[in-house]
Amino acid sequence: MSRPLPPPPVIAYHARMTAPSAATYPGGLSELDFVEAYARSALKKPEAAADAALSRLVFAEAGDRAILAGLIAQELAEACRRLVAVYRALADRTHPVARRLLEPLPGVLEWQQFVHDVAVLSPEQVVRHLYLGDDALEWARLLRSQPDLADLSGLVAAAEEGNPMLLIPDLARRKVAETIWLAGVSASGEPVASSFGADEASATTLADLTADIAGIARGFLLSYVNARRTAGRPPS
Repeated sequence: MSRPLPPPPVIAYHARMTAPSAATYPGGLSELDFVEAYARSALKKPEAAADAALSRLVFAEAGDRAILAGLIAQELAEACRRLVAVYRALADRTHPVARRLLEPLPGVLEWQQFVHDVAVLSPEQVVRHLYLGDDALEWARLLRSQPDLADLSGLVAAAEEGNPMLLIPDLARRKVAETIWLAGVSASGEPVASSFGADEASATTLADLTADIAGIARGFLLSYVNARRTAGRPPS
């Protein structure tokens, strides 16, 4: 007489914890160490790369100058997106700031919403909105002083799906390039392109703007880091 089959084994599935441990951050860094490293390196990279391209552009041949100016524009697009990433991470603390910084970079719709928000808020209101201290006020004022941030929407849109293309039609006609296009596909699947000048003055303007935007993001995030590190310490 055959014996009945034993019941199938019970396999327990454990839900993944939403609160990250230190090991979940790149390099095994703790949450706060990761945020500081992000501020000092990921937010510095667009500025440093744009400065390097600008330095090389001054001594480059005419055709290479246009390409280097295009590289600066790509770094500017990244700086814009990382500023929005920092802004949203600090403004919404329902999740750890470090965890929010690991999310995909914002696209053009979030950039446009950000531009609208900072246009209607005073620097003091921006600081309060981000739950930062008075040391962040200088960066909020620098943000408010930036002209025509909405004009950068085309660059952000071209870069939001990754791998934007530099298009310089004048190179094919062996002419000195006057205009560069940064082209790509938006998140909605539409082709987009943003044009800018290929001359040294235009490249310098783009590099300066990259430095400002990257510096603002870094200033905001380091204000948060410093507040966390000094919390509970007696005043010196």
